[in-house]
Amino acid sequence: MRLTRDDERARRICSLALDFMNATTPLSSSEIARDHYPGLSPDSFRRAFARDREMLADCGVSVVERRRGGDESLWEADEGLSFARGAELDPTDAAALELACRPLVADPSFPLASDLRLALAKVSRAFSETLAVGRVRTPDASRALGTLRTCLTKGIAAQVTYVDARGSRSERTLAPYGFFGLRGCLYLVAARLDEGGTPVEESIRTYRVDRFSDARPLEGTHFSVPDDFSVEDWRKLPFQMGPTTLVAHFAVGAAREGEVRRAAGAQGTFAPDGGSPVWTVAVSDAAAAARWAVAMGIRPLGPDELTALWREVLEGVANGVR
Repeated sequence: MRLTRDDERARRICSLALDFMNATTPLSSSEIARDHYPGLSPDSFRRAFARDREMLADCGVSVVERRRGGDESLWEADEGLSFARGAELDPTDAAALELACRPLVADPSFPLASDLRLALAKVSRAFSETLAVGRVRTPDASRALGTLRTCLTKGIAAQVTYVDARGSRSERTLAPYGFFGLRGCLYLVAARLDEGGTPVEESIRTYRVDRFSDARPLEGTHFSVPDDFSVEDWRKLPFQMGPTTLVAHFAVGAAREGEVRRAAGAQGTFAPDGGSPVWTVAVSDAAAAARWAVAMGIRPLGPDELTALWREVLEGVANGVR
């Protein structure tokens, strides 16, 4: 994922807005410089922060200066200019908003589900009751997710405790690169960092967010997302979670090619084979791959294990229809 200077500034503006909106006390210049302008000289920081305050004001967050004697400046959001006063929706609007947002609130793969639930409860008291029964992540997972999101936004490393599928617990230092959802679960793509804060070679992998039992930011240890990183390259298909067990080859009919390419995303490669392209892709769960192929209307060419499972699924479907 190649980030331009505009992308970096947009990310910084979002981080500043979140910090000022969530702060309970004014923020000092040194805090702001450390968290959002690492490596800049004092003069460069003042100029960059002045420009960013103008952008924040355009976005509706008015940041004002509070001086404290001869010490450094303190900054806070002007409540009167920045925050809207409460208002109740009429029943029709409230029902429409709930209908539109409920799928996201109940989706555990949506990283902002808890934040959306709280925001809706503040918009209308009705949401406090209707959404209270919604699915909520465990407290540890929710705290870890919030920390990992903040670390990603600010480019700060995270010290985490992770429990893998076998129940093994380990401590790791991670650089969060991006999130994606799959089959109701949220995943983080991250690189491991060594003791000096340098990414370990070929250490990028996916982690299930609900398996983080703890996460805390490592202030002072910063990272940058690689220019060529894209979370889409790590977004797996339903049969790809876990170690690769085989490499499959599927015949994709011309009529199905567009839909299969959209579903595959960055997974696998397509090669022309006469009028019918062949899709080659890594598989972790052969049975799941066979079911997916039947659902998509494509035929496996090999290996034999996958072809046999595909036939079993087809026979089961046929017997169910009779």
